[in-house]
Amino acid sequence: MGNSRFSRRGYRLVARLHGDRLWLASDLRRMFVAEMVSRAGSLSGCSIRAHARVSATGVEADQRAFARSVDFERLAAFQLFVGHPVAAYGSLCRAALEALCGEEYDHGDMSLPARFLRIRFYHLWDRILALWASEPLLRDTAIDRQLLREARRLGEEWL
Repeated sequence: MGNSRFSRRGYRLVARLHGDRLWLASDLRRMFVAEMVSRAGSLSGCSIRAHARVSATGVEADQRAFARSVDFERLAAFQLFVGHPVAAYGSLCRAALEALCGEEYDHGDMSLPARFLRIRFYHLWDRILALWASEPLLRDTAIDRQLLREARRLGEEWL
């Protein structure tokens, strides 16, 4: 058996670490993001903008909202790891809004999502504000108005 010769054209660099960030080849990164988005979207749920109710009620709707929110939060963590803070900001905003897509329960004068989903929303809201304040690329980006409305609607008094 003879030694085979290596051809440089047969190989390419697909990943490399730069400090605490991971550099991935763009086609590989797009493939990972598409897989994560399709996984999050496979759970039937509400639209970000319309807040249409899912066919399931009560606990099932709350569990699906929580699962979708976690999936988008994981996507945001991946996007931050590969060095895309703007995309991570959008995914965190979507995760916060998805957390509110569960069932709403009557609280006297208003209906609110389950308490654990409200707490999750505010946890994500704090992360969104921290990311927005720490990333220079996001300084010119306005905070999503729907997020601001939901944060005001829920208010800290309901936690």
